[in-house]
Parts: sequence; structure tokens; C-alpha cells
Amino acid sequence: MKAVLQHIAVCEERFASHPFFTDLKQDRPIEQVMAFAPRLTFWVMTFQDVLRLNAHFIQDAHLKMLATRHHAEEGGHDQWFEDDIAQLTGGSLSIGALYGKAHAKTRDAAYAIISEVYRPVDDRLRIVLLWALESTSHVFFSRTAIVSAAQGADERLKYFSDHHMQAEAQHAMFEQELAAELEAMVLEPEVRRDALAMVERIYGAFDTMFDGLRIHLEHERADQAEPRQATVAPAASRVEEPFEVDETDFSDVALAVDRAA
Repeated sequence: MKAVLQHIAVCEERFASHPFFTDLKQDRPIEQVMAFAPRLTFWVMTFQDVLRLNAHFIQDAHLKMLATRHHAEEGGHDQWFEDDIAQLTGGSLSIGALYGKAHAKTRDAAYAIISEVYRPVDDRLRIVLLWALESTSHVFFSRTAIVSAAQGADERLKYFSDHHMQAEAQHAMFEQELAAELEAMVLEPEVRRDALAMVERIYGAFDTMFDGLRIHLEHERADQAEPRQATVAPAASRVEEPFEVDETDFSDVALAVDRAA
């Protein structure tokens, strides 16, 4: 298992260097900085089912207890998210918007991750899955907490603020227990290969998701720059937006899964 945990650490470092986090600047009002947030909705809601189903499929009683406890400790965070979206946007997403093209990459990534739950795998890999998800969460929420604090929004926000980080800190003892469980496991070579491949697929899905979020940030900046450009150049000379949304289907994630399988 040591090799798997080391690989997760490498993937976490790689994920932390995703261009999305570089683009997440604090140079505008919080509502504009966090304008990408609604595009996370499909994943935030799917995440609860990932945890529930992952625990459900575990056969080993002890590992099932760990996964069930993890699910319970993550309960209610989706409500924090909904409250934050209302604070940031003044409303909530419609079902139609959630399944629109703007949310396609988030849906693709969520489907890819939940597909891992339905694979017939060793129970120990289901604990590895939880650890990989925790790893991505630490990267993301440590960044959004900084933005929220810098914008003085910690009183308004929960999901994206230090409130979430403090809640995670309260689960530190459980995380230490989970880490100890993982470190004590000895995986057979074929199980270790499966674990490493699964970790790669999970992080590949998150790369897909955050590629989509970054496109949104680029479009936000283009939209904000457009009025200033219009005052300098006549309407006839205006060009199309410099950023074009890559609305690829699930094929990019599916190909990654096929290659890793």
C-alpha cells in the first residue's frame, strides 16, 4: 500500500498545480471570483451518492464501518454548498441549467468517478478511493478558504470558507485512523496495480472537471474586458470572444478509463 499512498501524494501535488488554481485570483468581488461555483453542483450532489454506494458495496465489516463513518461525517456539506450558492448568486440552479452544456465537464467527471464505485474491486480499493477523494478536497478547499477569508466572506459562506476546513480538522482523528488502516495493508501485486490505475482515473476525472471550471474563469474575464474594448474600437471591428468552450463529450474521460483499464 505504501506505493499507492506515495502515488496519491504525487497526484495531489500535480493537481495542486492545475492552472485553475493559478487563475483563482482575489482581484474582484467574491461573487465574481467564485462565479465558477455553480458549475460544481452536479459533482457536489453526486459526491454524497459516491460515498453512500461505496460503503454499501464493501463486504468486510470493519472496512464497511470506516466507509459508513466517513459518509456520515460528510453529511450536510451539500446543504452548505446550496446555501453558499444562494449567497453568491441570489438563487439556485434550475434542473435545465444543471444539465446544460456549461456543466458538461463536471457531469463527465462525476460519471467517471461514480463508475469507479460500480467496478467489482477489492474492498481495500474502496478505502483507497476515499483517500484519493480526500486528497483532492484538501487541495481545493485550502484554496477557496484563502479566497473567502481575503474577501471577508467567512461569515457568509460555509462550504467554500474556513468553516469547511475547521469541520474537516474536527475529523482529523478519523483521518489518522484511516491513514493507519491504509498503511497497514499489504496489497498483492495485481491489487496494487488496480489501485494505482484507479487513482490515476480519479485524478484524471478531476483534471477534466477543473479544465471546465478554468474555461469558465477565462470567459468571465473576457466578458468583463469586452465593455472596455468596445469604447476603444468601433463596433464593426470587434472580433469574436477569444475563448471558445471545448464542449467535448464524455469521450475524453472514457478514453482515459480505457487506457488505464
